[in-house]
Amino acid sequence: MPTKILVLTHRNFSHLFYEVMDIMKLPIKLKVEEVGFGEINKYIDSNKLLNYDLVITSGAHLEVIKRDFNELTYSIPIYPFQFSESDLVKSIAKAKKYSNKIVLMYYGQNKYELKKYEKLLDVKLDDLSFEDLDDAEKSLREYKKMGFNVVIGTSSICELAEDIGLDNILIYSTELIKIELMKAYQLATTYNKVVKHSKLKEIMFKQMSDPVFLLDASGMVLDVNRTGVGYSQKNFKHEIIGKNIDSLLGKTIYDLQNENKEDETDEVLHPLYINSKINCYLLIKKNSAISPVIKEFKDSYTSKNKSKYSFEDIIHQSTIMKKLITRTKQYSRSDAPILIYGESGTGKELFAHSIHNNSQRKDKPFLPVNCSAIPQSILESELFGYEEGAFTGAKKGGKPGMFEIAQNGTIFLDEISEIPLDIQTKLLRVLQEKEVIRLGGKKIIPLDVRIITATNKLLIKQVEEGSFREDLYYRINVLQLNVPSLRERSQDIPLIFKYLLQKNGLSPEQAIYLSEFGHESIVSYQWQGNIREIENFVVRLTALTSLSTTTYDLANCFTDVFLEFLQSKRQDQQVSIVDELKISDSLQRSASERKKIIDALKQAQSNKLEAAKILGISRTTLWRRMNEFNLDLILYD
Repeated sequence: MPTKILVLTHRNFSHLFYEVMDIMKLPIKLKVEEVGFGEINKYIDSNKLLNYDLVITSGAHLEVIKRDFNELTYSIPIYPFQFSESDLVKSIAKAKKYSNKIVLMYYGQNKYELKKYEKLLDVKLDDLSFEDLDDAEKSLREYKKMGFNVVIGTSSICELAEDIGLDNILIYSTELIKIELMKAYQLATTYNKVVKHSKLKEIMFKQMSDPVFLLDASGMVLDVNRTGVGYSQKNFKHEIIGKNIDSLLGKTIYDLQNENKEDETDEVLHPLYINSKINCYLLIKKNSAISPVIKEFKDSYTSKNKSKYSFEDIIHQSTIMKKLITRTKQYSRSDAPILIYGESGTGKELFAHSIHNNSQRKDKPFLPVNCSAIPQSILESELFGYEEGAFTGAKKGGKPGMFEIAQNGTIFLDEISEIPLDIQTKLLRVLQEKEVIRLGGKKIIPLDVRIITATNKLLIKQVEEGSFREDLYYRINVLQLNVPSLRERSQDIPLIFKYLLQKNGLSPEQAIYLSEFGHESIVSYQWQGNIREIENFVVRLTALTSLSTTTYDLANCFTDVFLEFLQSKRQDQQVSIVDELKISDSLQRSASERKKIIDALKQAQSNKLEAAKILGISRTTLWRRMNEFNLDLILYD
């Protein structure tokens, strides 16, 4: 199977990779994405990138990935394509053929001492760095005036130099690409082997429902899966690792070897060989009663206890959300508790569902619990369960709690800040000891449950006020996510708005039109209720429209409903009069300008050149404004 490698580079550079691939004949499936300077954020899609074994990039692209998407490097190797000092010297020798006054320019800080080559090569050399293309262009124009007629640089600089009228030499050569591509290929194949072995162990130790023990040649436990921990009636791995298997099963490694020879099916011992010698054993306990609670609920998983959403359901295009999702995917692989912060309506539960769906527990129960929606009088029994006769009205035979139902899966405690102090104490014990005792019961039930909590309040402030236990706070706040408000991700608002319009019955064309028509208004408004508030507005808007509504009527309807929406929010003191007037003026300007364009087009019988003359603007400006208002969808009478 060929190694899949993605190259993120500039268009003036991409062809060199394909040329080298034709020469080298490596078992590589190469894909080159041409990405403009400063546009790498648009291409960062973790789902897409994880389809490759390795990503090659350089310069500004590399710096953005390291700065903003560092978590991505834990999932896929990012190979930094870099040139050396010798590559620069070779480029200087080539550039001298055009002029002896040479500018060397590349992204980032200068790190090469090249002045020593001026006398050796008889050239005048200025070594520059740049942070953005505007500065680079300004510098190159100044150097051109000073008589520097040739530039050495990366692909984006060479393109810029060509536009200015300067000769240019690309630093990267086919020889350099050969060497770097071979290194990248070797890294990708090595990484692949490690990942495959790691995934094999994950499957054996996390996904198998039977207890699995990894033993050395003498029978000492090297590792154990979660089910094996429960089977051994222990709470943690460290209580088992390092002990001999006979202390857990009452059988030595030799007993197990002999049983295998006699075709005993109860316990299966697989020898693992390295260099033709048995290095260790994999012991699988088959058809075992793992623990009372696992047996009790083994067949009780229903569709209502499955997660509904995944990361693909999170609508976004902003860098802040891309970074958050990349980090969250990393966290989903861990079993450590996660605390999710975020204002009301930001989508905290959506993240919790996605974490579970991206974890090794995805086929196990996912149980969301809104702690503020359950009366405090019954919250304890709902969380931890109860035995028959525990209190008046208790069910015959008792009832399992939510922690028990979530066994081997994930429990999501939303609004964790609303749990009263006495129940916080019991919750802390469950998290510390990984076990639960039902109300009125004595039997200890071992638990294997991933904990995700969420809140829209500052828990540390509640700790200071004494309304939230400090020890519980640090127990649940091992990994932390902060879901941004819409005010912090305004770039996503039109995308979310368009999606909700279609979800509520409008056609794609109508949704696109309204999101463009109302763009300034919906982005300017402070959505205090975040996505939930946008959805309320969309439901109100779509209740007054239909697929037969014309774009003209859609614009009027949007304006009326939005102003009405603003008015109701001002009455609730959620939006100021200043904000209302600002957005209202924006709406009125958009509606007025749109009407003028429609009138001019009708008067000119849809002739755009004539319509532009009537409006006193250029045809290009008219075309741009028609695009903004999506007016090409209108049929003029």
